[in-house]
Amino acid sequence: MVVDFYVTGMKYYEVGRFKEAFELFSKAIEDPKCAYALGTMYYNGQGAERNFTKSTEYYAVAAEAGILPAQVSAGFAYANSMGVPEDFDKAAYFLKMAVVQGEPAAKVTLAEIYAKGFGGGSRAEAAVLIREVLATTGGEEAYDVYSRYELSKI
Repeated sequence: MVVDFYVTGMKYYEVGRFKEAFELFSKAIEDPKCAYALGTMYYNGQGAERNFTKSTEYYAVAAEAGILPAQVSAGFAYANSMGVPEDFDKAAYFLKMAVVQGEPAAKVTLAEIYAKGFGGGSRAEAAVLIREVLATTGGEEAYDVYSRYELSKI
């Protein structure tokens, strides 16, 4: 019988049996969904001691495989020094993956990185990203970045 480590692990996770879930996900780290789950568990300290360095490591693996929330989480981790050194280029790398998939939170964070002059983008690109978010989902964070970096002047 073949065990689907992700599905079985999620069943344990959903009922709060974090140690068992962690063990199952750890047996299939080549599965991007399991890598994302491990990143989340390390981030939250569920089934293992809280460890932002390991959470970012697993988020990055899952992000490379196209897992949208992992792309956002890895980007945020590098932008905010969550267990890894602040690295706006790496943050932008992961956030761009999520932006392509239309993720508003990634657009806001990437716009802020660009507005600060990092990540290989321009203030004009930052303005475009923020305007997209404001036109579709809005949000206090988007408006804050728009105002703080005076993107209305671009």
